[in-house]
Amino acid sequence: MAKRPMCLLCFLMVLSLGALELMGIPLIRGNPLPLNVQEQIEAHPGSIICGEVEQYENTEFSQSVYLKKTYLIHQSKKFPIENVRIFLKKEEDLKPGMRILVKGTLKRVEGPANPGGFDSQHFYACRHIYYFMKNAVLQKKTAVYSGYRQLLLEIKESCRQILKEAAGKDAPVFCAMTLGDKQELDPETQMRYQLAGIIHILAISGLHISILGMGLYNLLKKMGLGIWPAGIFSLGVMLQYGIMTGGSVSTMRAVTMFLIAMGARITGRIYDMMSALSVTAMMILVESPAYLLDSGFLLSFGCVLGICVASERICALAGAKRKGTKVFCESVALWLVTLPVMLKFFGEASLAGLVLNLAVLPSVGVVLAGGVAAMILGFVSIPTGRVMIFPARVLLFLYERLCELAGRSRWCTWIGGEPEIWQITIYYAILVAVLLIGQYIKESDQTKISRKQHILRISGIVLLILSILTLGKQSFRYSFKNQTLQITCLDVGQGDGILIRTPDNKHYLIDGGSSSQSELGRYCLLPALKSMGISCLDGIFISHTDKDHLSGVQELLEYMEKGLTTIRAGYLILPAWAE
Repeated sequence: MAKRPMCLLCFLMVLSLGALELMGIPLIRGNPLPLNVQEQIEAHPGSIICGEVEQYENTEFSQSVYLKKTYLIHQSKKFPIENVRIFLKKEEDLKPGMRILVKGTLKRVEGPANPGGFDSQHFYACRHIYYFMKNAVLQKKTAVYSGYRQLLLEIKESCRQILKEAAGKDAPVFCAMTLGDKQELDPETQMRYQLAGIIHILAISGLHISILGMGLYNLLKKMGLGIWPAGIFSLGVMLQYGIMTGGSVSTMRAVTMFLIAMGARITGRIYDMMSALSVTAMMILVESPAYLLDSGFLLSFGCVLGICVASERICALAGAKRKGTKVFCESVALWLVTLPVMLKFFGEASLAGLVLNLAVLPSVGVVLAGGVAAMILGFVSIPTGRVMIFPARVLLFLYERLCELAGRSRWCTWIGGEPEIWQITIYYAILVAVLLIGQYIKESDQTKISRKQHILRISGIVLLILSILTLGKQSFRYSFKNQTLQITCLDVGQGDGILIRTPDNKHYLIDGGSSSQSELGRYCLLPALKSMGISCLDGIFISHTDKDHLSGVQELLEYMEKGLTTIRAGYLILPAWAE
């Protein structure tokens, strides 16, 4: 780290944030708002707030608006409460930059109610949102708004409409890949891509930014522009593109690193990826320390670490010399670095992705280029846009077939369950030791493999296997000691759902339905099973067929039938019905 001071500084920053968290200062978790403000909100949940419209979207039942620079008004006093998401009772004509006054009920953003459930509280804390306002009613709004942000919003909406006309049924996928808009993306499509381990191509990431940004830069250079004009223009376009697509953490990371890379190229300086990664991480964490425990942040930066730190050492450990084997070893390196994160947040890790990414990634540029070309040409001629996007649609068709094929195999994913912190610590300690072995082999004489190198390679591979086993709940925690009966009553709203683990490690689900929560199978049952490391239910008991006892089980069985999950069930036990 002496040669990379930014890396050392980033490491010290992360340690400092961890120390502050242990001291009880809620920068990473919890509510950092002053205690008197929290008490004021709790005492007066029905409140009036004022804030600036950042973005908005229309949902099925209400209009969702994100406010920034918000403050609570009570008895002529103002209490700053950072950002707030409000749900308006009726749709209003709003524009970004407007300041609005709304009245409604403030409610603390809740954490996950079930094992493996989505942590809304931490997700919104990363965006400085700690409260929702339900049943909000607009009181006043200003006529002044941000013309620039409104223009970006209108451009994005125009691009969305062009893709709908040019791409047909594939438009939601192209909107996700090029605009960062997943509102209309079919849930089954998302599940297939996640199961196959290629869900990352549906999000704006470093791959997308590098393809589009460097593609634009090289195009401008070929058109005769110099390094400075081409570089500055590319920088400006990609910065606006990052803002327009929503500014997710993976987008912020990718755009910032692209800006640093392009700045180095323009000024004739050397670009060091690890230093750029460290600077980017510090910029994001200074703005919002809660990102340190965000899955998107950890996966995005973990992938770059896999490329920078792990890939060459894993290749050396495996003795990979040919291009094909090197590419596969690089894919394995990325998987190894991000494995604990995947298990911690999702309870499973895709095995099929190790192979499918080798087939998909080389052609993703064609899909992106087709989508962007269709959007640009669509402003002039929609038929021309349809022609330009056709090869990309053919590739998407092939991606979906590959995902379906992978989903039919029960070995598509490994459901290891959510590991504990001590398991993750042991895993990374072993992984670091293996990478050091790989570094030693890399620096040794490669022309002649000595017996010592051979022993080190075998030892490294064995250590990798052992490190992976330490993460699995089923293989490590429950198989080596006797267990008592474990009963988990799931929070399903109005309904019933009980998971049982017997002392002999059998798993049963008793009912699983809700009349107050939709998509219970996707958002409750599947995450709970995965986080507990349950890949097979020995039996599902149905007490009776009311919706609040059955709806989630129906979804679960449909997912099994369609190959959208690798979880399987042994028996379905039903009452003795007359029909």
